[in-house]
Amino acid sequence: MKYLIKILKIYTPIILIFIGLATISLTTDQNMYQEPSVHDKALYDFIAKMGSKFEKKYKISLIGRGGGATPEGIWLMCVSFEREDEPLTEEEARKLIIHCVDDFLSAVNSDEKLKPFLKEYPFTPKNLELTIFNYNKSRILHCFPSIAVVKDLRGKIGFFTEDPSTKPRYHTKKYETYEESVAILKNEH
Repeated sequence: MKYLIKILKIYTPIILIFIGLATISLTTDQNMYQEPSVHDKALYDFIAKMGSKFEKKYKISLIGRGGGATPEGIWLMCVSFEREDEPLTEEEARKLIIHCVDDFLSAVNSDEKLKPFLKEYPFTPKNLELTIFNYNKSRILHCFPSIAVVKDLRGKIGFFTEDPSTKPRYHTKKYETYEESVAILKNEH
């Protein structure tokens, strides 16, 4: 009898922990399959609409979307595009990303249907992550010195080059603030 009590003392906490973890796991699985919230739906619908517009205007295709939405509202939008075209210089990539960011934010801030779902208004480059992957016709990222990827990372513009000899890392990375990029564009004209 003493032996059985010892075993129960040792194994009871383990069994209770296992039951607790199983319960949490089942609850989490159920939540994964819930319908998207109204914020999520507004976010994804808006990004899909912008993807179509950008495809026509900039010849880039939407390949990824996401963001941050809480019950209080949407605080972040993340979009990824790809383009198959000639290589971009840093200047051309800067112009493309700034125009895309400006157009995207202008659309967010002027969309009356979306406005009630925004946690912060107006949306700024700090509420956006917009990435453009630059491929050649063979679907390979353009190599150094051309820009392979250009992105707005919440108000920080990044330029990345590829080189097969330095994979899996980018060959070069350069960052400037959104404001610096805009100032450089103004000085070029």
